Amino acid sequence: MKKFLIALICTAMTLPTFAFAGGQEPPTTEMLLQKIEQLSRELSQVKQELAEVKGLKEQQEENTETLEELADSYETFMTDGIGRFELFGDYRFRLDSTRAHVPGHYNAMALMGVMQQIQQGLIPPAQIPAALQGTYRKGESINNDLLYTNRLRLGMKVKASDNLTFKGRLAMYKIWGHESDRVTAYPFGMNGYFMDANASRRPNDNTLRVEMAYVNWTNIAGQPIWLSIGRRPTVDGPPAQLRYNYDSRYATPVALGVDWTFDGMTLGYAYSDPWPGKIRICYGRGLETGFDEGFNPAGKELDDVDLYGISWDIINDTEAHRFANLQVFRAADVPDTMEVYDKINNRWQDPSANVGDIYQASFVYMDQFRGIDWFISGGLSRTVQHDVNDYDMGLLNSNGEDDNRWGWAAYAGVRVPLENIRSKVGFEYNYGSRYWITFTPASDDLYSSKLATRGHVAELYWIWDLPETPISKYAKAFMRFGYQYYWFDYTGSGNWMGEPVDMDDLKNMNNAQPFTPVDRMDNFYLTFEVYF
Repeated sequence: MKKFLIALICTAMTLPTFAFAGGQEPPTTEMLLQKIEQLSRELSQVKQELAEVKGLKEQQEENTETLEELADSYETFMTDGIGRFELFGDYRFRLDSTRAHVPGHYNAMALMGVMQQIQQGLIPPAQIPAALQGTYRKGESINNDLLYTNRLRLGMKVKASDNLTFKGRLAMYKIWGHESDRVTAYPFGMNGYFMDANASRRPNDNTLRVEMAYVNWTNIAGQPIWLSIGRRPTVDGPPAQLRYNYDSRYATPVALGVDWTFDGMTLGYAYSDPWPGKIRICYGRGLETGFDEGFNPAGKELDDVDLYGISWDIINDTEAHRFANLQVFRAADVPDTMEVYDKINNRWQDPSANVGDIYQASFVYMDQFRGIDWFISGGLSRTVQHDVNDYDMGLLNSNGEDDNRWGWAAYAGVRVPLENIRSKVGFEYNYGSRYWITFTPASDDLYSSKLATRGHVAELYWIWDLPETPISKYAKAFMRFGYQYYWFDYTGSGNWMGEPVDMDDLKNMNNAQPFTPVDRMDNFYLTFEVYF
């Protein structure tokens, strides 16, 4: 470089001689210095560009080496490490404001105590009318102006092989300022108690519980056949995805028939002609009774409770937004109660009898018209009684009666998109007959499953998608505002024990109630939900 600079200066000094020889005026010293300075700048630029080219070449070599290392690491992760896992979840804040009305009624437990005292001669004859009347509770309104809950759900998915996939979800669902389900179980009896069927679906404490954990084995023998076994994804079934703002249908069972987290297995077959569809044979264990006489201290032997059924996606055409499902199942050897912990009375409630079988069929059809989602759904239930419990109560029977009962329900709804304001507005209505019985204790209704109602429920909701840009395929955020109005025609919604009584007949002492009845309830809710 020094030689190049000396040659450059010598050339500059020689230029005046040649120019002068040609008859031109020789350049001044100042002009020569400017020329040298210009050539020096150009030389510096050339040197910088050469250095950059060299640096880019070195960086390219380093990047190539890094990419090769990453490729090796990725291959290792995909075969042996965390690269096989998909992790996702959602958080929900919810506010509920609820008002209900308890009609005047006789309390069955209090009345039973008075009757025992009368039989033992502990109450004088003159005081008997007053003692009996003392078991009557006057009608009143009950309110819970504001109740807040947090819900956290963590989902996971991992492939163990080409045809084996594990899926699971953990959930925590807690009331602000409370560590039990007491304030949401009362006054709705068995329908609101915390039990295996809804352990992760009812507000309780801050424990992170396993809501579902199962393995799918697909493409068995090279055919569209699969086996799924574990704690089942049997909640939030169709058409619940519309109201909950899910991107797609989540579970298999029709929401009107089953919303229950149970353990079991499914054997399924998929077909594509004349349209896409699936058919499944399902089995589940509803209650494990353990060793003989394990539950009943009186020595009465109890059978396990099992569920058998068929779920048929008659049409499952996602491109056309068309779906139709029919499911039929039997719950065999149903007990008089599930194993639940009654935190109101601080005691366990254990089954004492297998009272009979429950059969149910339900159907849903979903479609879309010009972007508007709509659905219709219906259900039919049948009870077959085999026994009564220690209080002479059976399947939808009281006082030792032994009648088999038919029940039915209807459910319909519509959801309209309002894209200019990033919103969806929906309306739903359902009705259940006097003897309608369903399996929905894990529903997302805070106090009482609306689809188990013996009477009417109307719901109006508005979903607003937040204007946030998602950074993953799972990400979204929205708020949901809703109003539900229940008007119950009969007692015991969601319960399978005891005769449902007309709300207008509760002043009759013969219709005393074991649980506090509610004839009207309205509930406003607001949610803030983030999926990630």
